[in-house]
Amino acid sequence: MQDSIIITQKDLDATPKPRLDSILSTCLQIPRTQALQLIKNQRVTLNDNLCIKPSTQITLNDTLQISIPNPQPSTNTHMTLDMLIQAKPEFLDISVVYEDNELLILNKPPHIVIHEAPSLKEPTLVDWLKLTQPPIRNLCGDLRYGIVHRLDRQTSGALAIAKTPHAYNALSTQLKTREMGRYYLALIDNPLKETTTIECYMGRHPKNRLKMAKLAPYENSQDSKHSALRYSKSIFTPLLDSPKDTLQLIAIKLFTGRTHQIRAHLESIGRHIIGDTLYGYKGKFEGYRVLLHAYLMYVLHPDGYNTQDCKKHIFKAPLFADMLQFLEQYFDKEMLDEVLAPKHILDCFTHF
Repeated sequence: MQDSIIITQKDLDATPKPRLDSILSTCLQIPRTQALQLIKNQRVTLNDNLCIKPSTQITLNDTLQISIPNPQPSTNTHMTLDMLIQAKPEFLDISVVYEDNELLILNKPPHIVIHEAPSLKEPTLVDWLKLTQPPIRNLCGDLRYGIVHRLDRQTSGALAIAKTPHAYNALSTQLKTREMGRYYLALIDNPLKETTTIECYMGRHPKNRLKMAKLAPYENSQDSKHSALRYSKSIFTPLLDSPKDTLQLIAIKLFTGRTHQIRAHLESIGRHIIGDTLYGYKGKFEGYRVLLHAYLMYVLHPDGYNTQDCKKHIFKAPLFADMLQFLEQYFDKEMLDEVLAPKHILDCFTHF
């Protein structure tokens, strides 16, 4: 299958530099890395001649031909949905928060891993998507299942899935520009006195490779040049204190999306999420999973992305029974209903 593009003045005006890789990215609305992959795989011709140099200059009325390979078959095709659920009943708890032709937003239960790995012996969310959603294909012929971000195994909540290549590219861009994100809820063991911002450079924990850690303050520009460190920023705000115990329900807004960011940031100020023994929680609730939930998601719908009338949408992923029952046991229900209202949580971060 081939796509043909005749370069117009509009294409040239919309591209910072009239190079082959940039023009492909603009015309096909794909990331530049994907355009480079097409060129590297010898799938692009310029005026009927194979072109393998990304820096080749493109001019008005040039003709590009893009050869699109057939998609590769999916793995684990032997597994059925019944087999998947039998192996891991938690898949029955997945619910759809929102769905249309471009976008699917799921409420992910705890104890489900998102991505496959060679060492993993249990089914993943990718396996579930393979059995319930048609795959999308990028222009390099790869089959994808629309996942543009992730949640840890024990973390529950909102997860966006792209259903088309256009949606995949739009959501990926929004993650980079922070036009898309989530507000989290967590239960911690040592109450915060006030809204707290943590801004630092993170990296792998020097003594425990399973953990991430705050390794350098944001102001330390010399340390920030180390390739293993990545900038991170979170804001934590108290929502409600428990009258029965030294517990606190907090809301979190992320400005970056680093691995274990919330957990590592809290550990750096001597706080821990209930159930999070990896990051040091020690208390009477050790039998619980990590009580962290991606509660609200904000996103610009792919259909209107990059248009003037594109509006931000807010989606709520309801709490799962384990976390909700915990809250109702230790917090006043009337006050709990008030602080869990999406408007209340959004208002907490109005000035940030």
